[in-house]
Amino acid sequence: MARFTTFMLATALAFAAGPAMAELPPYVYQQARDSAGTVVVLRVDNVRRLPPGETQGDCVLTGVVTEVERGTAQQGQAVVVPIPCISPAWQPMPGPFPGYRHDVLGRAETVRVFLNRGALVRRGLDILD
Repeated sequence: MARFTTFMLATALAFAAGPAMAELPPYVYQQARDSAGTVVVLRVDNVRRLPPGETQGDCVLTGVVTEVERGTAQQGQAVVVPIPCISPAWQPMPGPFPGYRHDVLGRAETVRVFLNRGALVRRGLDILD
């Protein structure tokens, strides 16, 4: 009887904890891109990567607008965008999109960014080169 009680208690606790946060469906990211007020192509000048030893956090991309696809930005305008990043040492786990690999982002020459009020929308970066 004790085994059954222990099993039932463990099962109840597992259900009470609820499901782990899962990756959002693709349409959520597409809606964020569709509603972005600014869409620009940038020539990447610099990427401030994660500090040594960090596996997740914010990188900062600095670039110059080469093409305006949506919004009021001007060609030649400097843009600074905080970008969620992970390092190659980041361990995959269930949950929302963790960010872009900072080593890959650091090699990018041209990117398209989808912004709302200067902030990157969910999965709002495309590496173009």
